[in-house]
Amino acid sequence: MSRSLVRSFAIAQLLVVPLFGCGPAEPADVADNQPTPDLLSGPVPDLLSTVDPDCPADLTCEDIPAAYKLRDAMTGSYGNYDVANRPADGQAIRYIVIHTTEGRWDGVVSHFQNPTASASAHYLVGSQAGRIAKFVAPKHVAWHAGNWYFNMHSIGIEHEAIAIEGKTWFTDAMYEASAKLVRHLAKSYGVPLDREHIIGHDEIPGVTASKQSGMHWDPGPYWDWDRYMQLLLSPLPSDVDPGTDGAPIVLRPGYAKNLQKGTYCYGATGGDCRDVTESPANFVYLRTAPDAMAPLIENQYLKGWPGDRMNNWGTKLGTGPIYVRAEQKGDWEAIYFGGQKAWFQNPGRGLTRKASAMMIMPKSGLPSAPVYGVAYPMDAAFMPPTKPVSMEKIYDVPAGHRYALAARTTGDYYWAKEYVASHDPSKQIVVKDGTEYYQIHFNHRVAWVRAVDFELVSTP
Repeated sequence: MSRSLVRSFAIAQLLVVPLFGCGPAEPADVADNQPTPDLLSGPVPDLLSTVDPDCPADLTCEDIPAAYKLRDAMTGSYGNYDVANRPADGQAIRYIVIHTTEGRWDGVVSHFQNPTASASAHYLVGSQAGRIAKFVAPKHVAWHAGNWYFNMHSIGIEHEAIAIEGKTWFTDAMYEASAKLVRHLAKSYGVPLDREHIIGHDEIPGVTASKQSGMHWDPGPYWDWDRYMQLLLSPLPSDVDPGTDGAPIVLRPGYAKNLQKGTYCYGATGGDCRDVTESPANFVYLRTAPDAMAPLIENQYLKGWPGDRMNNWGTKLGTGPIYVRAEQKGDWEAIYFGGQKAWFQNPGRGLTRKASAMMIMPKSGLPSAPVYGVAYPMDAAFMPPTKPVSMEKIYDVPAGHRYALAARTTGDYYWAKEYVASHDPSKQIVVKDGTEYYQIHFNHRVAWVRAVDFELVSTP
């Protein structure tokens, strides 16, 4: 979670309120010489190990349970998470989400133990010593992501920090303890150690169009993704970028030398807007044209936001995710980003590295194809007592635009609408069908598209 409004620790505004109420398509063929990110078949969780799956042997994970309580017997309202039995109940754990708390340790503990908070995370990592608390067992669904689909399929890890001050909070001890925990959880639950599955809260999309502008922006511009992935023993690509148009690339500028300026609005009301000191950061700004004087690009849901605001994720290309080069002019590169060509200066292609990925584009003849924030089943899959859950288009991919295929999966939804003393498969139901989806990084955030609307494109 992240907003400076939580100086007084009003985290209730920032943590997640979950989205609950008070003939299968064959996967598309992929060329043998291309990587096949496929959430349908692996990696395989290490379910037979005798080691504690939820905490490494060389770390101490303090058990500090988040509240799980019926708040109102008349309405059935409850908090602060949903009981489940992941992955045995059919809900694969596919992501680990990195958050910042926007407040100190004791306030986070108090908040998660308050059953009216409607918020929780699985873990908290402390700033100074890398202390770790476990609030919710990973088998359960914590309310942390602001997107029910990602709640279903992720483990949420809070980090004791204020995002805009990240460099003073993100200590060696925090990075190292967090990485050790994530490596262990990834092995236990089969989470791929890459930047399409180890993601920031700022990379999770809203479920609907109206939710996009309010999605959180933590861990923010100062989280060192390059260093973190090295600590996970899964470093970002290092091969020289050959400069091929239409090819997948990643931003890897080198955190320490990637100095960025910006602005931010401080204070409880956000009224103290001023410059932010130039500092190492994990992003580069994106522009509408190959010119340093060209305007920064604008996300359709963030109209009117100054482009250099540090919490304006719409203008920023982050370190690690894979995008597709669209065009080059001199030292400038354009990528397909958010349904447009977005430009950044890349002298000698020193900021980018060659990536490996299949690509997708809207099927021939389509003027555009819809983008979603979730990958739910079609209505026919919902049998009583479950009821269909709608999916709303949040963006469009224009014809000819290419995006890197991060993963493939089929639609599912966890129907969990009431408080239960223990997991009850008759009330907490995993709804599935064969609707195939592709995961992409559409802009700064992850998104889903339906396979039926897209065709696969090989790397040049």
